[in-house]
Amino acid sequence: MSNVIACIDGTSVSTAVSDYAAWASLQLGAPLVLLHVLEKSASPAKSNLAGNIGLGSRESLLEELAALDEKRGKLALEQGRLMLEAARERAIADGVTEPLSRQRHGSLVDTLVGMEEETRLLVMGKHDENLGNHI
Repeated sequence: MSNVIACIDGTSVSTAVSDYAAWASLQLGAPLVLLHVLEKSASPAKSNLAGNIGLGSRESLLEELAALDEKRGKLALEQGRLMLEAARERAIADGVTEPLSRQRHGSLVDTLVGMEEETRLLVMGKHDENLGNHI
């Protein structure tokens, strides 16, 4: 059976997306899937620091940067998990019995293309801050 997919990103429109998707899921009798995509572009661009500092300092700095990137990734995963859990609880309160949660890495467009076969309805919000970045 095809799903109602709700794209959750933590912006102010996420609650409306969750509510409308829950309503559509109930009206269509279709499973609800709450989706959050972690895009690689969310991390800052890496700089080439090779010629700017001494060899020992560079290795130490690169190790620190790698550790920070790892921590940033873990925090983004946890933030996404918490967003999806909040949306799941909201959908249950709206009457959906078993909403599913999915968190993916990559681009939103590629993720949605990969889910095309299982999608009956896609619900996503429009937020001016990032308007046009994904689509």
